Amino acid sequence: MDQNQLKKLIKKYQEGTASAAEKFVVEYWYESLGRKKTEDLEIDFIPERKNLKERIVWAASVYADKRSIKRRRLTYVAVASVMLLMLSTILYHHYFSESQMDSLIKPIKTVHLDRGTISTGTAERTTVILNDGTKVILNANSGLTVGDYGRQRDVNLYGEAFFDVKRDPSRPFTVHGGGLHIKVLGTSFNVKAYHDIGITSVSVRTGKVQVDNNDKNLRTLLPDENISYDRESNDFKLSNAEYALETSWLSDQVKLDQASFEELSQNFKNFYGFSLYTADGKLLKDRYNINFRQSKTMAAALEEIQILTGKKISVKNKQEVKEIILY
Repeated sequence: MDQNQLKKLIKKYQEGTASAAEKFVVEYWYESLGRKKTEDLEIDFIPERKNLKERIVWAASVYADKRSIKRRRLTYVAVASVMLLMLSTILYHHYFSESQMDSLIKPIKTVHLDRGTISTGTAERTTVILNDGTKVILNANSGLTVGDYGRQRDVNLYGEAFFDVKRDPSRPFTVHGGGLHIKVLGTSFNVKAYHDIGITSVSVRTGKVQVDNNDKNLRTLLPDENISYDRESNDFKLSNAEYALETSWLSDQVKLDQASFEELSQNFKNFYGFSLYTADGKLLKDRYNINFRQSKTMAAALEEIQILTGKKISVKNKQEVKEIILY
């Protein structure tokens, strides 16, 4: 965010035309005066807003000369704008750095992996090429482990990945992850197996996919079919998969339709690096419809989540815990 953008934001705030997310940013800048700037600080994202505009103008007034009422008011507004501009620059770079907010999706990189583990971080995707030409695109916060890739082409997955498997009838390809074993010869499919989501899902684009748990074969999936497996109960559900929606993360966007709170939290973490948490039983049982995309900032996403849930939010931004709390 450059100075021209900041000036426009301040002007919109003064004119009363700023959105809720824009007001949130401006007001948080002001409320941050005097706070300790440390990454271990627990930050309240919903500041006290009562008489905020009056307090901003009052703070600016100590710098104004004793002039006419008209000139004084203009001076107050000008000084207040400068103060907000300085605060904006400091706070934006401290809490909402470019890497966290506005440039979250990094360009996809390609690596070749014969053996070992590769993983991705927040808003990072990686194309992994195995030694037989099989391509695996890892979603954010995911990992792929390749062991002895000889007679049996076995890999282990945590998180989410799209597989485009090189056909080889003599060597089946098997993905282990999320309590399932997914076996194919040559096909393309998506697997979602995050630890924090109790459901493992497999969606097929081309070919056939055999899905087993540790006890039995659950289903052989055909193109545009999906299986959702509950790791706790061992129950599963079959559905026709709208493949474009199941793998929309490949184009830097995710459309959640009747998603669980766990899915909402995981996708928010994938884009912005923070997990969502609540102790509210109703929120944990509710279903959510929301879109995430590369161009949507964290502030805008939080505003939508507040509207969906009717809750206030606060954030824990510690080295070991990055969590947004809904209360």
